[in-house]
Amino acid sequence: MFLVILSACQAAHTRGNPTAEEALRMDPDANIFMYNDTIFNTGVPWVDELMLTKDKQVTEISKQKSNGKDFKNGTANKLAKGTKIYRVKERQDILIAETKDGDLRYYNLIEG
Repeated sequence: MFLVILSACQAAHTRGNPTAEEALRMDPDANIFMYNDTIFNTGVPWVDELMLTKDKQVTEISKQKSNGKDFKNGTANKLAKGTKIYRVKERQDILIAETKDGDLRYYNLIEG
């Protein structure tokens, strides 16, 4: 009996990172994209307050989809196709999208 309970607890904790569908179900107005099989989300207040230095370009938005289905690396729901995405020098978990309206900061949505 103890092993069954222990297995169930471990299964609950190894669920994985949120998918695009889950992110948009939690917040239908979320501004997200996928990079390196991870969803990145903008609008995180503490991320917007950080002093960050834009570094090298790591990817570019290749598709735009309004829902979370079939999201793949390079897919965004609000960023335009062709938007360049840059890493920052100070952190691994934040990326910057360079848009015509200015830079947007994105934080990775990871379980844990």
